[in-house]
Amino acid sequence: MKVEIEVRAFGKVEVQGTEDAYQSTEIARVFKLPKETTLGELESLLTKLFGEVENGYSNPKQCLGKITMRAKKANGDNVYLS
Repeated sequence: MKVEIEVRAFGKVEVQGTEDAYQSTEIARVFKLPKETTLGELESLLTKLFGEVENGYSNPKQCLGKITMRAKKANGDNVYLS
C-alpha cells in the first residue's frame, strides 16, 4: 500500500532589520509498504522524518506530521492504492 508522510516545522525567528519573520521547513515522502505494516512501524518512519526536519530547523515553535494511506472501495473490499 502507498503511504504518504508529511512533516512540517515552523515558527517565528529573529531577523535583524525586520519586525516579524517566520521560518518553515517541510518534507514529504511516499513509501510502498506491505498491508501488514503496524502502527509502531509507521510511528518509527514519522520519528525519522521529524529528526530530518529538525536537523534543518533547530527548535521550531511547532513540528507537525501527517500520515495518509490511500484506498478505494471495489467489489465490497478496501483496495489500497500503490
